[in-house]
Amino acid sequence: MTSISADDPVGPRKPKKGNTMTTTATRPPAETRVPQPIEKSRVDYQQMVKVSPDEIAQRAYELYMARGGAHGNDLDDWLIAESELMRARGMRPGNA
Repeated sequence: MTSISADDPVGPRKPKKGNTMTTTATRPPAETRVPQPIEKSRVDYQQMVKVSPDEIAQRAYELYMARGGAHGNDLDDWLIAESELMRARGMRPGNA
C-alpha cells in the first residue's frame, strides 16, 4: 500500500469529459461592474392608448346583449371588446 505524504507533488487534475466550467473568473469583480440605467419610455401610457374605456364599455355591452344578457361574463366581454377594437385600429393588445 502506498501512502501520499504532504511533500509529494500532486499533478494537475484532468477535467472530466464534458466539463465546461473553468476555475478562473471570466467576469470582472462586482466592484468594477457598473449597472446600466434603465431608460424610461418617452411615450406616456395615455398617449399609447387609442381606445377609450367608453368605447370598450359600449362594445362589451353589445357582446353582453348578443349573449342574451346572461350575467357572469363581464370580464370576458370587456377583454374581447378591447381586443376587437384594438385589432380594428391596427394595434396589438400587448402593446397598450
